[in-house]
Amino acid sequence: MPQAHAADASFLVPTREAFLKRLDLSQPALAAVKAALEKGDTDAAASTYVTHFRTKTIDSPLLRDWSARTRNSKCSTVKVDRLLAGHLWDGYSVHDLPPGERLDWHDAPLSCVTRFPILGRLNHAIHHTQNPKYVRFVVDHIVEYMHAFPIDEFVGKKTTQGWTNHTTVAKPWYWCMIPERLMRLSDTIALIRTFPCVTDDEIMRILRRMYQEAGFLHTEIADWVIARRHNGGCAMTKGMAQTCVILSDFPMAHEWLAHDAMLVANYIGRAFYPDGMCVELTVSYSASVAYVQQRMAYALRGETAIQGLRDRLTAIVTCLVALTDPTGWQPSFGDLGSTKLARSLHEPLADWLELPWAKSVARREDGAAAPFTVWPVPGEEQWCGYYTMRSDWTPTARYMAIDGGPWGTTHQHGDKLSFVITALGTQFVIDPRSTIYASNRPDAFISTQSSAFLHNTITVDGVDEFMGKGAVREAEEPLRNRWECGTDYTLFASDFSFRPVKPVRWERRVLFVDGQYWLLQDVLTGDQPSGEIEQNFQLDADIEVVFRATTTEARAPNGARLIFVPVEGGLTPTLTIGDTAPHTTYWPRGKPTQVLRSEDGKDQKHGRGWTCRKGHKLHPAPAVTYTGEVTLPAVLTTLIVPLDAAETIPVVGQARDGENTVWSLPTRTGTLQFTTAVDKFEVRE
Repeated sequence: MPQAHAADASFLVPTREAFLKRLDLSQPALAAVKAALEKGDTDAAASTYVTHFRTKTIDSPLLRDWSARTRNSKCSTVKVDRLLAGHLWDGYSVHDLPPGERLDWHDAPLSCVTRFPILGRLNHAIHHTQNPKYVRFVVDHIVEYMHAFPIDEFVGKKTTQGWTNHTTVAKPWYWCMIPERLMRLSDTIALIRTFPCVTDDEIMRILRRMYQEAGFLHTEIADWVIARRHNGGCAMTKGMAQTCVILSDFPMAHEWLAHDAMLVANYIGRAFYPDGMCVELTVSYSASVAYVQQRMAYALRGETAIQGLRDRLTAIVTCLVALTDPTGWQPSFGDLGSTKLARSLHEPLADWLELPWAKSVARREDGAAAPFTVWPVPGEEQWCGYYTMRSDWTPTARYMAIDGGPWGTTHQHGDKLSFVITALGTQFVIDPRSTIYASNRPDAFISTQSSAFLHNTITVDGVDEFMGKGAVREAEEPLRNRWECGTDYTLFASDFSFRPVKPVRWERRVLFVDGQYWLLQDVLTGDQPSGEIEQNFQLDADIEVVFRATTTEARAPNGARLIFVPVEGGLTPTLTIGDTAPHTTYWPRGKPTQVLRSEDGKDQKHGRGWTCRKGHKLHPAPAVTYTGEVTLPAVLTTLIVPLDAAETIPVVGQARDGENTVWSLPTRTGTLQFTTAVDKFEVRE
């Protein structure tokens, strides 16, 4: 379908009459509307159409089914009552209106107010209480927005325009505003259309505005989906599709929806690797994008293009399940926090794909298990660079996820070769979760925690990971990391070069023994005689740390323990909790700086020992860092063992064989041999 540029104003519908004439007037249900228009009675035509719209069936898996939601007349309305009292927020900042004043849509410190973030909570209150005061607040909010930003102002604009900072209202045509606004409007108009306190004129104005904004978005959407393969394109396809459901009486909406279905198929096929992970690689964003595309694919499953993507959709669902730890959460590699599988799996799609185990794992049902314990499954190609290994699918399983791939197309973090560990019902080693990007709250402590020294990585002479020139952000072919699975082991290995800043190469090897414990080896080689090394392990906030000489015991509130036993390398552990002192990083460009990131002119500066529990501030969390000077080449070997109250640390044998070290690793049925040297390693069962 040819797309006009927004500058030609083709999306504008100047009058009510012109809008009504765009209806499919051949429908028998709209015969009275057609008759009124033929008589030139626009008022009657509008009234008749709104009556039809108020009572028509709106049934689509793309929209919230309000009729299927049980009402709870006793639901709390404290938060929405605060909204009505003038306490506004946009997901980042807050803004208290003086008594009696209305929102200034151009001068409020709410960057994202034009995407209607407050409507979700208000719709919840409307549905449960049926109180017209909430309906009126919503309608007034929408109408005031339309008055503040006339649709004529969209002419000549691009969705890349309109952003200033997190305390300045973004223009409504900006890419991050328009899709979510259309989503909110679609759910909202479907809910409030039956309330008598909403006038016919208000419904007409809202529908006409939605039609015009969808027309504008249609001129922009392909660039975000096809050219950029960006999460914004994902949101745009959803916003467009939901709007088309609301506007289903208009032939143009069906054309838009057909085009949208093509874009959805394109996005699923090109924005996800064959293994099912989004190319952006930020797990939080990727899980959200995957959920949207699952819903879209299920709603459009009758389309030939979608039916041809069953394998890719199966891979997407499999990836989500594979990344999920025994507590039901996925690791927080990349920006923001971790995500629950239950919130990122669209169960109807799993049913359509005949993947009952995915739904069982998401629901954490007794006996739930996927048909694999390592991912990528042996024999399958490695694409995204995430790897998971687990003992089983029980809630107390031992689990590790490793980031060994490209940096990702957006929201990159210095977490290459970093890993997380969950065991015995506890998240022990975590990827430090980041806050939201900005906030004007007085207690805000904002940080994306993207610098590599904050992750579970190696630092050489104060130099942490960096991307540098020629960094690979996206895999163009399958990865070739060592990924080997045997009867009693799983083995991963990959490397990172600190060149050109330091002439040092770091190889990380991880051996999972018998589904019980890990042997971690960090091998450092290069063209310098020695180096000051930092080997960091970031633990979750509720973990207690006890040192016994060089051994670290991490204790969880449930009594579980994770033991770090250095058996080779000579480093000494230190504990850091909530270090506010500036810390030098080389992330992301390979240049030293103490500014970890700058957002809206505010520099983020701090050290190790943080995670995020609330969206707008960091929370102290213990970081154990093994430090010391080593002679290169160096091999740092650490035993990492989860223990319950009755278990003890396995006795590991270590013997020299020329240049090699032979490790004898106990299993439940015998011994596993792991032979290592600076330049090689091999497992024998």
